[in-house]
Amino acid sequence: MNDTEGACALEAGLCPDSRARSILGQLDQHLAKWEEGATALLIAAIFVILTGNVILRAFGAPLLWADEAAILLMACAAFLGAAVALARGQHMAVTLLSDNLPPRLRHPLAIGVDLVVLGFFVVLAWLCWRWFDPIHAFGAESLTAYSQQTFNFIYQERTLTLGLQKVWFWLVLPLFAILSIVHALAALERDIRIARNEQEGRSQ
Repeated sequence: MNDTEGACALEAGLCPDSRARSILGQLDQHLAKWEEGATALLIAAIFVILTGNVILRAFGAPLLWADEAAILLMACAAFLGAAVALARGQHMAVTLLSDNLPPRLRHPLAIGVDLVVLGFFVVLAWLCWRWFDPIHAFGAESLTAYSQQTFNFIYQERTLTLGLQKVWFWLVLPLFAILSIVHALAALERDIRIARNEQEGRSQ
């Protein structure tokens, strides 16, 4: 899906079926707006932290945790920004093949790409589930006991300077997977609808 199609899917009135946008399409649009706002807030927080650190460093009192916090927040912003780009169809793509195919083949190709993207994020979500293992982790006597039994220390590792558990920042990965699944499903539904509408138009 290219930039034009992504923008068309998000802006009312630009697509033939925009007024009949499905519940999934509306959810896709609202999530994209939320992701965009959250990414902007994270970038603003990074700017404030780094600027404050520069000022305090000039007075000989630097924030020791500033660099680590900026790196972790940047990683979170990158994942949320990637989800926004997926929703808007703004990820880099090679469209040489699709641009030179006739419409009757172009739409099946787009649907196939949507299925591959959806499959990727479903696998990512499954891997995150196995990594976080919430059922066994919170069903154990304690998180410490869980780590000792499984050698999975995801809930035990702490940041070097902030002293916070890294899992709070790692949660952005399953969140990214879930959000991307919604965006991929919305793109798949949209491309299927476009293909059906064009097929109906040719048959009339």
